[in-house]
Amino acid sequence: MPTFPAQYFTFSTRYPESGSRLQLGRSYMWSSEAEGPDQRRFILTVSGMTYFVDANDAPDRAKAPGRNMWVLEDFYMLHRLHEEFTFNHPAYGAVTCKFNRPLEVPAGVPGGSGTLPPFEVELLEIP
Repeated sequence: MPTFPAQYFTFSTRYPESGSRLQLGRSYMWSSEAEGPDQRRFILTVSGMTYFVDANDAPDRAKAPGRNMWVLEDFYMLHRLHEEFTFNHPAYGAVTCKFNRPLEVPAGVPGGSGTLPPFEVELLEIP
């Protein structure tokens, strides 16, 4: 299975509300156990991504693949929101994921030679 290419990011994890809860009278809360595993969302703040070009100003996909925006865009276009891939999570190890939201590429940094400001990518765990 292909592996998510971006290597420079910070992350947060969002757990879903699992099980069922029902507010009853006199502040009594009835709750039940979840029927399956939680499907976590990983919100990555990716930084240092750059559109690298070669001497002919053509996209250079071979240079620094861990922070190459051409590589990340190609990866997204191949998987979009429906194909699974492996995400090497710093805390949980290899996790099967899909993109949870479409990729949004920000405007570049003025005078940054193709460098982008930090941006978010949201992944959905496939338990």
